[in-house]
Amino acid sequence: MDLMDPFSRIGLPLKLDLTPGVVEDEIRRLAKSVHPDVGGEAGEFAEISRAGDLLKVPVSRLKVALEISGADLAGRGSVPSEIMDLFSPVVSVLEEVGAFVSEREKARSVLGKAVLDAKVPSLKRSLEELTGAVGKLEDYQRERFPDFDQRGWENCLEEMEEAYRALLFLGKWSAQLREATGKIFEALLAG
Repeated sequence: MDLMDPFSRIGLPLKLDLTPGVVEDEIRRLAKSVHPDVGGEAGEFAEISRAGDLLKVPVSRLKVALEISGADLAGRGSVPSEIMDLFSPVVSVLEEVGAFVSEREKARSVLGKAVLDAKVPSLKRSLEELTGAVGKLEDYQRERFPDFDQRGWENCLEEMEEAYRALLFLGKWSAQLREATGKIFEALLAG
């Protein structure tokens, strides 16, 4: 793989502990000289934008750090148990939402819809609780970044790989939970 080092490309230190604001500031600074509107080349600007996009998102920043460090991300590895403990509850609530939406679409009477709609507060509460739990675990994984930087990436590659896998799961679940919340509201709005 031809790996561009996005840290170097936009002039940032090799650090996981970066805020999106710091990345944005560097992109804006560079854009003043490389944007096509000020005489720069479109290809160079696109490369800087791509580098910025990689570094703004914690999981992709961690992936880049692992790739730069020579980690093999194709292999399987461990995922923290507290993350795997959420698997069953997430799948369960997503299935409940799917069943609710399907049943609501099939309901023809006002009474039938009202009976189904009584499930909405419980579904919303479950989605909110799981979204909160997923968010806390995502925060915890990101809070490990300064420690990885301080210890040196080469000294904690396995832990970084585990955090990467954890963030992948959590990011997927977070998106699915948001989508499920939207499906409930769409079903209710459909009448």
